[in-house]
Amino acid sequence: MIAADAISDFLRNVSDACLTLATELEKGTDAAVPVDNVDLPQGRGQRQQQILELPQLADETGLKTADIAALIDYEVPNTHSTLQALDRAGLVELVPRETPQRWRLASRYRATTTVFKRVASRIRVGEWASYGDISIAVRGDTAAARGVGRAAATDPSFPHPERILVDDGSVNPRWHDRNGQGPEHCRQLLEQQGITFVDDRASSGQRVSWAVLAERDRTEPVQE
Repeated sequence: MIAADAISDFLRNVSDACLTLATELEKGTDAAVPVDNVDLPQGRGQRQQQILELPQLADETGLKTADIAALIDYEVPNTHSTLQALDRAGLVELVPRETPQRWRLASRYRATTTVFKRVASRIRVGEWASYGDISIAVRGDTAAARGVGRAAATDPSFPHPERILVDDGSVNPRWHDRNGQGPEHCRQLLEQQGITFVDDRASSGQRVSWAVLAERDRTEPVQE
């Protein structure tokens, strides 16, 4: 019984620590992780690594297969086969709706302010998402949550930063706009857009999930 109680206490402590860490990641801190501090893809073999190290693949527009072949001095059919292998490994992806095909690094390796802004633009009027939701939609985990918060707070072109909240639906207490207006103004903007608050938390029924954001980003054109 004593052993069981000890294990139970240990698990509760671990759970509490994880919850605290997750909350801090959502809220952000003064030591925010730089937006461009992302993983570097590692390929298998020389040719895969040559492709992954092409700086042009970090751009949203990517490169055509023939261009990649020329840059690494490799035959086009073999380059295409290598790209397909990298795609299956989740390291590169096809640029949607492009003919001829263009390739770029997978989203988790392009986690820049530009990508965060594009995904954030998928949050519609009357919806909200968390910093972690955008990070997951972009790279498959919450590691860039603080980077999203930093981009939303510092980039004047970030779309509707008021629509990005802490995971529990509360407004980040450090939120401010370019005019220095704080969390109360953020809530006012959201209420004007139809978001309802209960106990200072936005309605969970109006939260748009990371999966929906990722699907919109994959299938819908960007609204200028």
